Amino acid sequence: MEIIRTVDLTKKYGEFIANDKINLSVQAGEIKAIVGENGAGKTTLMNMLYGMFKPTSGEIFIKDKEVKFNSPTDAIKNGIGMVHQHFKLVPSLTVYENVLLGTELEVHHKIGKKSFPLRIIDKKKEIKVVENLIKKYKFQISSTDLIKNISVGAKQKVEILKMLYRNVEILIFDEPTAVLTPQEIRTFFDTLRELKSKNKTIILITHKLQEVIEVSDSVTVIKQGKVIGNLITKNTSSRELARLMVGRDVLLRADKTYKNYKNEPVIYSVKNLSTINSDGIKVVNKISFDIHEGEILGIAGVEGNGQSELLDILSGILKATSGEVFMKGKKITNLWPKKLRESKMAFIPEDRFEKGLCKDMLISENMIAGYHGKKEICRYGFISQKKMLERMNTLIDKYDIRVSDRKGKISSLSGGNAQKIIVAREFDSDPDLLIAAEPTRGVDIGAIEYIHNNLLKLQKQGKSILLVSSELSEIMNLSDRILVMFKGEIIGEVDANNTTREEIGYLMAGIRKDVNDENN
Repeated sequence: MEIIRTVDLTKKYGEFIANDKINLSVQAGEIKAIVGENGAGKTTLMNMLYGMFKPTSGEIFIKDKEVKFNSPTDAIKNGIGMVHQHFKLVPSLTVYENVLLGTELEVHHKIGKKSFPLRIIDKKKEIKVVENLIKKYKFQISSTDLIKNISVGAKQKVEILKMLYRNVEILIFDEPTAVLTPQEIRTFFDTLRELKSKNKTIILITHKLQEVIEVSDSVTVIKQGKVIGNLITKNTSSRELARLMVGRDVLLRADKTYKNYKNEPVIYSVKNLSTINSDGIKVVNKISFDIHEGEILGIAGVEGNGQSELLDILSGILKATSGEVFMKGKKITNLWPKKLRESKMAFIPEDRFEKGLCKDMLISENMIAGYHGKKEICRYGFISQKKMLERMNTLIDKYDIRVSDRKGKISSLSGGNAQKIIVAREFDSDPDLLIAAEPTRGVDIGAIEYIHNNLLKLQKQGKSILLVSSELSEIMNLSDRILVMFKGEIIGEVDANNTTREEIGYLMAGIRKDVNDENN
């Protein structure tokens, strides 16, 4: 039975068409994957189904009944719930309190045949209701645990419980595995299958094609706001999906040659580096590592385990409270970013718009950001517009950046092309060390292939790279050696060519290799 149908669903922003006459069909009880390049219109479509955006034109049908949503509340009333990539939970509250937030159960007092609410929350009843829901869906969590004390995977289950308590039949997941360990991803897939067995319908937005193949029943491919393919999952492959998304064959795994670099000179050295945050909590604790000439050192870990703070220290944004950093034997601890760049370091930041680009500045201006003081661009305190434009045009052509208006602002570019601006700018500085943080976050599969290939080209030139990524496949495909961070510390080190997702996954969950071995 068809549970969702859209007819010519269209969303326009001025002259820009984000969704162009989308005709989508979702069957009851299936797991439907929605895939497409960054900016293809996937999230816009889901936001219309969840009542966050209103369509410009077209119709939405739920069980053959036309619906019009003014808000997510309307969508939930019609049986549609959405679990967002970034969870919306209150850390200081318990699991059951988060599930029932806004729909609390009150103590009632009976007088005769009438029952009156006392405006007091019935905690015992709330706990029982949530525990019954947990038991029904076989979730391995406790209703009384505080959110701040549970794992990321458990938090995701709480988000699902919030929707299930509200009796939704259709669950939309936006990039649900982005912050999960491999073990948590496997458990999440089991959760999806359990939900399916209880007659729930799942819509999955993801860019991880192997996961699509593993867990979905059907796939809809969106390109430039239009549906260009509807496939039965068992009859397709990751390669075919990538080709539909990008319009050409895509190399899904980087062509990497592994090597042991321990006998090469040490380019970069971090010794016992620590720092505290504004609350006085030690978020980076005695981090030490060396990077050798020509080596790619990967740092893996679930987001929120100190990687961001470590990157801020290494890029000169945050001060270390103790420890030292050396570049080619020269101490560079707590130097300003300008001084770090002068020591032949380059940076691809975690968040391209927060720390790497300025949306309101021109593309040409962003192309020289951080390097605008160089003599070939700036003389006597004045930036040469001619030199700046020449640099922009050279890099756009060299790095295949798709720009509709070279005189435009960064805000006019897609996420993938904005990221390419940073890649071009930093690579062209000819660094001895590149610190690349989440270099492919939020970009499409074609841009991922491009960025990975350029990182390996840089390595072949003898350059060293520190790669920090929450994408485990990216870390494993590109690194020579992998460190794993957990709660602000390096919890383990593995050889990238002789490890498994499971081994790294245990470390990401805080389980040391020797402990894991003892249990086997």
